[in-house]
Amino acid sequence: MNLRPKRAYISSAILWAYSICTLLLLIYMTYQAFRSKKELLSNTFGLPDVFNFANFKKLFIEADFFRYFLNSAWILAATLAIVILLASTVAYGIGRYQFRLKSVVLLYFLIGLMFPVQLGIVPIFLLIRDFGLLNSQWGVVLVLASGLSLPVFLLTTFFEKLPKDLYESAKIDGANEWKTFYRVMFPLASPVVYSICIIMSVQIWNQFFVPLIMLQSDSKRTIPLMIMKFTNNLMFNLDLAMAGSVAATVPVLILFFIFSGRVLEGVASGGVKG
Repeated sequence: MNLRPKRAYISSAILWAYSICTLLLLIYMTYQAFRSKKELLSNTFGLPDVFNFANFKKLFIEADFFRYFLNSAWILAATLAIVILLASTVAYGIGRYQFRLKSVVLLYFLIGLMFPVQLGIVPIFLLIRDFGLLNSQWGVVLVLASGLSLPVFLLTTFFEKLPKDLYESAKIDGANEWKTFYRVMFPLASPVVYSICIIMSVQIWNQFFVPLIMLQSDSKRTIPLMIMKFTNNLMFNLDLAMAGSVAATVPVLILFFIFSGRVLEGVASGGVKG
């Protein structure tokens, strides 16, 4: 008896159920953001009487949302730049060359997928402090950029699949090792790079733990920490918490919808060996 169709139906049903629940939560959070604090407290699950933009006006003007947004955006951009630079060069070396202990090096990166940053936060905190990067956004960037396991794995698998003829053709044309990488190999890996950027963007944008530990000054903190500040006194800031959650979700959703096709293509290219 072939169980594969039944398993496929079960998997599809689970994914659809998860997607519908997530969509309903997003819709609920969105329309709640347009309700006044009085409405939220008196009738939590009700619909808005009138869609009111006062919460967002208060968020952007009084709560200084743009400052937190720029902090998050800068940390995101700097982290992605470092991750792509390091992961692509490391993966190219692992994927294109044979050397002793190659499997051990790759296993080292794969093991990193099993250990979250929370397990090593004490020595990481002490190291960042000793480098003088405590309460600096660079400290957050360096800690987050150390999460190279998934990017290295996807890019290594992609580079391993590329035909050797491409490399040999570049050598015949007189390209050195560096030119071969950034003019031939790296452009071909763009679908994988796009998928890595989108997947990691969600993780970095929503990162709460590392900025909470590393950043003490409110002027340097990120959007998740701003929302935490509202939830610490939820009775008085419930309207701002809802509006802030919606405003923080919109940029990531826009990026995902724009590049969703490339994400699927990149995961397929980097996660399946030919």
